[in-house]
Amino acid sequence: MLNLTMPLTSSNPILSVVLPCLNEEQSLAVCLREIKQTADKMHIPYEIIVADNRSTDGSAQVARSFGARVVPVARRGYGAAVNGGILAARGEVVLFGDADCSYPFYDIPKLVTPILQGKQDFVLGNRLNNTQEKGSMPWMNRYFGTPVLSALIRWFYGIAVYDCNGGMRAFLRKIYAPLGLKQPGMEYASEMLIAAAKQNLRYLEVPIALRRAHPSHTPYLRPWRDGMRHLYIILKSLFAR
Repeated sequence: MLNLTMPLTSSNPILSVVLPCLNEEQSLAVCLREIKQTADKMHIPYEIIVADNRSTDGSAQVARSFGARVVPVARRGYGAAVNGGILAARGEVVLFGDADCSYPFYDIPKLVTPILQGKQDFVLGNRLNNTQEKGSMPWMNRYFGTPVLSALIRWFYGIAVYDCNGGMRAFLRKIYAPLGLKQPGMEYASEMLIAAAKQNLRYLEVPIALRRAHPSHTPYLRPWRDGMRHLYIILKSLFAR
């Protein structure tokens, strides 16, 4: 059980919320507002970190206007940005999610509470077992790509994963460094789960909502290319055991 009696200050946080960001100026404000509203109601010390992946718009300025800490990450890629933000986190529990408005950050307590209670080390938000807004996920990803990749990770590594591409996750910060994550792209999501399985972490999935990304968002996911990268990591890690 974590100590929840600390002063409510962001300089000594219990929770760090990390947002990887690449030119998300318009959607970022919505995400930050939701995070602050939700975290304030939890009554624990928290900080917000925006891992800025070389944005050329006003994302950094928007982040600072909400009191977030901007961490520049020079290496491009989803995994690189998330990793850079996590390494800068100071909280005992870290949660990350996308800055495109697809994840309602009102779901933060669902992921963080089991960790604060000392019951889990790692909690993933499962988008497949809850209400999805129409058009929030491509059909191929929803019914083929993610289920197949998740099944391979379950079978090969023995961890109860059903949404391996879920991008809203929380975990104890102390377990992160031993995972040794290195992948800079979208395949980071599978690499993290495989490493968690190898470390025998206490793992849980909870249902969360999924919305359509903000209209201003530029999609960076390339389903076939990124799917093959996920598959490569799954098989490479298997034969490296």
